[in-house]
Amino acid sequence: MKTKIMILGVIGIAATSGVMMSCSDKENDMPVDGNVISFSAVAPNGSRAASTTTATLKEFIVYGFTEGATLMDGVKVTRDGGSWTYSPEAYWPVNPINFYAFSPDITNSPDIKGMEGGNIPDYLNPGNIDLLYSVKTNVTQQAAPVLLNFRHALSKISVMLSSTNQRITVKVGHILLNNIYLQGTFNFPTSSTLASTPDVVGSWTMLKKLSNNLLFYAASTDDVATLTHVPTDYTENNLNYSFVIPQPLVETQLAGSDYTGTFIQVDCEIFDTATGVKLWPNSKTPDYMLVPESAYGRIVYPTTSDNIKEWKPGHAYIYNIEINNPDVLDKIEFDVTVDDFSIDEM
Repeated sequence: MKTKIMILGVIGIAATSGVMMSCSDKENDMPVDGNVISFSAVAPNGSRAASTTTATLKEFIVYGFTEGATLMDGVKVTRDGGSWTYSPEAYWPVNPINFYAFSPDITNSPDIKGMEGGNIPDYLNPGNIDLLYSVKTNVTQQAAPVLLNFRHALSKISVMLSSTNQRITVKVGHILLNNIYLQGTFNFPTSSTLASTPDVVGSWTMLKKLSNNLLFYAASTDDVATLTHVPTDYTENNLNYSFVIPQPLVETQLAGSDYTGTFIQVDCEIFDTATGVKLWPNSKTPDYMLVPESAYGRIVYPTTSDNIKEWKPGHAYIYNIEINNPDVLDKIEFDVTVDDFSIDEM
């Protein structure tokens, strides 16, 4: 009898020991601070105002996939002083992770449903948001934060207007980009966007919503822009329309009573500075150069050149236009330069 009691006692102790071992294993499996995934981020240096830089990058949305499973599903990461925080925290799995991120948070848009199959579908471009993206693939557990190197997903457009002829005064009421696509699907690259791999870039497909978009709008006579000798981008502090979806450009041509192709339109009036007499548009101005229901005439400039047939992601296109001739049917000085505003990456 005593033997049986001793056996039961041993069995009881073994059972208790087993439970204790199970608890110990569970505690060891619990994440610790060193297993928390953390982030840091850098952005390209902007070529002009309004471009996002490392200093101005405040938030991004990140997705993390591992072995076909979703580890982070559109998690918002925000800057907190010198670090980046998010909640709830995610922990390193055994298998490598592929990270995909974009900034800023555009998921509140009714046209954005998040990330689908490695892309952002049907992004409707508002024109004043510098959309950035980053990819970091095959990342295994590390103590240091995961560095996300962001790139510009859009093209930046600057229309610089000036007039150096003091004998005339040019007053501008509207500036437009005509026949551009406003919506498309952004496709993340399949490789990491490292500083050492500048050729790894995303792409745009499924372009739609061809439209004419205002860069500058004078709501009243007080808002009309009078050109000076200093080239000025008048969309700044007005409509702030600086970013466009990368797309092929179509050569501008006059077809009957209207223009076709992708072009810049400047609606303006030209006056004699000394007398104030209006020089253009006038009674001899052809109908296709008149702005309906307006006192303005329109001057059209192509977006294409010998070297530019498309707008590429991460490139800034600066269109320099001088209006110096009172008769706009004469040649107007016009050129375009390109600045890669994603080349100076940290």
